[in-house]
Amino acid sequence: MDFPDSMSMEEAFALAEAEAKLNAALAESKARFENAEIPNRLNEDWRFGRPHKYAKELAELLQSNIPGTGSAEVQGCDEEAVRITADDDDLRQTEMLMPTIGSDALLGLHLQRFGSGYALYLEKSYDSPIIINYRSSGLYTPSTFIMAAPGVQAHIIENIHCENGATIFAARNIQVAEGAKLKVELHAFCPGVEQVQGRCMVITNVQNMGGEVRHLTNFLNLDWAREETVAEIYAEGSDTQLYSSNTPLEHMVLDQHTRQVHHVGKAVSNLLYKNVLEDKTTATFAGNIYVAPGAHNTDAYQSNRNLMISEDATVNSLPGLEILADKVRCSHGSASGPMDEEQLFYLLSRGIPRHEAHQLIALGFVEEVDNKFNA
Repeated sequence: MDFPDSMSMEEAFALAEAEAKLNAALAESKARFENAEIPNRLNEDWRFGRPHKYAKELAELLQSNIPGTGSAEVQGCDEEAVRITADDDDLRQTEMLMPTIGSDALLGLHLQRFGSGYALYLEKSYDSPIIINYRSSGLYTPSTFIMAAPGVQAHIIENIHCENGATIFAARNIQVAEGAKLKVELHAFCPGVEQVQGRCMVITNVQNMGGEVRHLTNFLNLDWAREETVAEIYAEGSDTQLYSSNTPLEHMVLDQHTRQVHHVGKAVSNLLYKNVLEDKTTATFAGNIYVAPGAHNTDAYQSNRNLMISEDATVNSLPGLEILADKVRCSHGSASGPMDEEQLFYLLSRGIPRHEAHQLIALGFVEEVDNKFNA
């Protein structure tokens, strides 16, 4: 390693140590991908999902010779958005170090197709939302990197358009520096297509170094969707809020897994995921709050709520806690049930058709998520 002449001995040793740690982490990550197996029902993180249906299908697509096709565009911060290319080694390494929740093998296959998407280096605040659009009618594997500098305030909306039965697998890394305030929305959907529905998988890593981050996901009109979101808290005073609201239809399978990882104490994280289930849809939520040894005075909460409009819908909800520190306030909750008959009767008695009444109750149920995200 070559060091600048102006660098002190202490700085040189610190830089060499950091590079050695990075190289060791990359080597460990490479081995992790090489040893990973395609998810199956024996994998704890997939036991209530449909690995035989979509994990296997996605792996076969990624391993095939089918070229990735899709388009990416950004609006609102062109001067601070960098289009990702296959030779972005630093960003590739960042993705290599991203944690997953049972999908190491799939992320490894995503890395083999690395080279599309955007990196946003936010060094100033924005009054208007920054919008990223990804579109495909085939197979597409975009990556998104968002780095918010200290004190920056921004709102980012990421849209994933799964057109004509497309399969889109997105990897996302969000880094929030001290004092930054970031709102990030992700909407994945199949636009204006009947019967032919898209498929989507999203792996997200949120790294909070002392800022405030609000993160919202929404999946609509898809055959299946799997979301893995790991939020890591690295600094005291961090505030991390995770939200999701969904209304899966027909036979959609929605599989959501989350982890709130508190590496240090005196920080806050909160999760609220709500679903309205119709037809023969299936929703799975598995969340975990992990508080590391010594991360005292942590404040973390997790809630998953499901409104079941159809008797044919299925819900699996598994919130969990892993607390290895003292003086913490951590809790979780889960509730799933049918529509309130009194609310329905009230609307029907005032001449509102049953279908519209269902829609109004469903809208009111998920409205809490939007209100908290936009507070």
